[in-house]
Order: sequence, then structure tokens, then C-alpha cells
Amino acid sequence: MSRLGIQFCWELAFGVLAALAFVPRAPVGTLFYRIMGSAALVLLLSGLGLALDAGRDWTEPGCLAAIAACAAFPLYSGPMRGATWGIALAIGVAGSALATTFELHHWMQDAGAVQIGLASLSALATGAVAGSVGLAMVLGHWYLTVPNLGIEHLQRLNRVTIASMCSSLVLVSLLCALHASELDAKATPLFGPWGLFHLGTRMAVGLVLPLVFAWMAASSMRYRNTRSATGILYASTVLVLIGTAAALSLQDSYGLPL
Repeated sequence: MSRLGIQFCWELAFGVLAALAFVPRAPVGTLFYRIMGSAALVLLLSGLGLALDAGRDWTEPGCLAAIAACAAFPLYSGPMRGATWGIALAIGVAGSALATTFELHHWMQDAGAVQIGLASLSALATGAVAGSVGLAMVLGHWYLTVPNLGIEHLQRLNRVTIASMCSSLVLVSLLCALHASELDAKATPLFGPWGLFHLGTRMAVGLVLPLVFAWMAASSMRYRNTRSATGILYASTVLVLIGTAAALSLQDSYGLPL
């Protein structure tokens, strides 16, 4: 389970940092970026700690990528903006993405480059869903303290959550289609009653319902009702985290980031 913990931490850190890239000029003050950057840092360090505790060497590619993402923290979480902030954030995003990809390689050591690439995209999409929805929910709370904050920042982030969810749906479906025979040969076939129950829970609770909630939040935002939108995003965050947990459980059973 420690391997799943490592992957969860790093893919969620990727999601938070990637979502942060879509609010580069929002006048929310340094505190917002400090909080979200710190959340990503805690996840990166937690994954690194789990990796070292599992006997990994810090010079392994995944650990080095996570360390690089951590090293950029002072720049992407502080008051600095512009090109320097963008470069630091890009290092954080790339580092967490590479760390997740290298960690997946431990799960799929016999897989080819295309298979690992597709699996990595699926894992990163799962992280992007959780990270973007969570960050959107936090940003929604900022409208309580910055009443004149433009609604376009939250609308943009909500569109990012929708794109992430749609991407995740497509990638999970592709993985299921490409590995259908392998998944059905497991002790509990994925396309049997119990397998479909767990896969359906992951898809419905973690992706489909949050998509509906994102549409509801978008409707609220059209009327500049940020309080309702934030409440909807809060509920969506809970659903997405349940879906992420279900995805990790499926990976533990079937060896793929579904």
C-alpha cells in the first residue's frame, strides 16, 4: 500500500500545481498561493518520505523529480509573479508529473512505453481532477474576503475541472478497452458483477457526478453567485476524493490506474 500512497501524494501534488497555473494573475494576495503551494509541498514531501521509508534511494529518478518540485516551492508559492513564477511552477508541475510516472513504472515494469505513457496520463488526469476541484473550492472561499474579485478566475478554473474530468473518463475507458482481456482474467474480473460495481462507483462518484456539479457551479457563476458555486464545489471535492480512493483501490486490485 505504500506504493499507492507515494503515487497518490505525487499525482495530487501535480493536480494542485497544474491547477494553480490557471490563476496566475488573480488578485487574491500572496496567502492564496502560499496555502496552495504549501499543500503541494506537503504532498510532495509525504510521497518522498513514503518512498524513502519503503527503501527507495533518494537518487532514484522519481525521488529526484519530487525533490526538484520541492526545490521550486519558494518561488511558486511566494509573492513573485511573472516569468520567474511561471518557470518555477513549470518545474513543480513537471517534477510531480515525472515522479508520478516513474512511480507507475514500479507497478508496470513489464509494460511498454506506450502502455506506461497512457497509464501515466490516466493517473495524472485523476490527480488533475482532485487538484483542480479542490483548488477551485478554495478559490471560491476567497470571494468572501475579496468581494471585487473577478468571476472569470473561478469560471476558468471550473472549466479546467470539466476538462480534467472528461480527460479522465476517456483515459480510463481507453485503459479498460486496451487491457480488457487482462482485466477480465483477474481473480475478480473487472467486467464481472463486483468489478463493474467498483468501476462504476469510481466513474459515477468520482467523475460523472462531479461533472454534473461542475455544470451546476457554472450556472451559479453566470449569476455571479459565488457562494452557491463554492458550496457545490465543496460537495464535488468530497465526491472526487472518494473517486480517487476508489481508483487507487482498483489499481491495487488490477494493476492499472483506472
